[in-house]
Amino acid sequence: MHGWGQWYVLAAAAVVGGCLVCGGRSRVWAVIALLSVVEVAAAVGVARTQDTASWLVDQVVVVLAVFAALAGAYRRLRREFVEQGWAHARDARLHERARIAADLHDTLGHDLALLSLQAAGIQVTARDPETRTKAAVVRAGSAAAIETVRRIVDLLDVDADADVATVLGRAREAGMALEVRGTVPGGALVARLVTEALSNAVRHAPGAPVTVTFTGRRVRITNPVPEPAATGRPGTGLVMLSARLEQAGGSLTAGVTDGVFQVVAEVPADLDQDGGRLDDDYRSRRRRARRMLAGTVVIPFAVLLVMATGFYTWAVRDASMEERAFAGLWVGMPQTAAIRVLPGRQAPVRLDGPSRPGCRYFTDGNYPLAYGNYLVCFSGNRVSRLEDRTGRNR
Repeated sequence: MHGWGQWYVLAAAAVVGGCLVCGGRSRVWAVIALLSVVEVAAAVGVARTQDTASWLVDQVVVVLAVFAALAGAYRRLRREFVEQGWAHARDARLHERARIAADLHDTLGHDLALLSLQAAGIQVTARDPETRTKAAVVRAGSAAAIETVRRIVDLLDVDADADVATVLGRAREAGMALEVRGTVPGGALVARLVTEALSNAVRHAPGAPVTVTFTGRRVRITNPVPEPAATGRPGTGLVMLSARLEQAGGSLTAGVTDGVFQVVAEVPADLDQDGGRLDDDYRSRRRRARRMLAGTVVIPFAVLLVMATGFYTWAVRDASMEERAFAGLWVGMPQTAAIRVLPGRQAPVRLDGPSRPGCRYFTDGNYPLAYGNYLVCFSGNRVSRLEDRTGRNR
């Protein structure tokens, strides 16, 4: 093996190990570089020493290195797919929790808030003291139920998923004095924001008019509050929404100014599409992993194919002999006459080792080695031996 002995074994192990590591770290070009160096060294070695056995050993090392790179890539991709699968499962579980909590928040929570508003209206307009007392009890019970819903939603720590126009329509149907300015946008988070602000208005300022203004991605919700509620703090729902918006690059402010409670939010344009973005991101990562796997498999073999084709082109150049030309030779033929028929150079690859004294090797163009399978020997200026190793009968 190139006369290196144990050093050759160590070098081959280093190449295989390097390809394993590079494949595991997606270093495709490093694998290509290692294989290219091995192939170039093998081609130079066989051209200089005519040691075809060592060249074949080099090819075995290249094949082992390719499979080592594929094994490393497989382990890496398998690990990534497992991690992505678990992440996708967690995202799906959280999304389902979000959907359940959204239904609870939007239907039950908001309806209870509107029920409280209606009970407050009855409490104010009823003439019978007993009716007013019962309306007050209904209002207090609905307020307690609203707080229970809020605690459940806070425990789940999820977002609501409703339509903005539907939320506004339900509020009007319940008797809320509601004024809407601007174009009503879509988006689950905007619906959650409007729902939370209207619920706060019902809870802290029942009967007060509410103005909702949409300007691009800005949402502004205002309502006057009675003096006792002027020092109240934003509810936990608004606090959660504020934290969510800040993490995504938006903002939310809420507070009382001159007896008017207002909520102003800047909503990022792509924040309402989190669920779709999660699915798109997972599909994108899966496509990227497939491309990486295809590249790891195809590129090394393509490089080997190109190099083998290049070696074959070099090996058969002026060294290929046709069968009929070899059939025109005979033992005892003058050397000068035979040389006129023979190709200009010998085949660089011989399966039986270095050339025999006085013998020349030529190829019939076998791919990819193009090894010399026509043997022509001279002695005393005449052809002394002809050997056809192609396996075809002359």
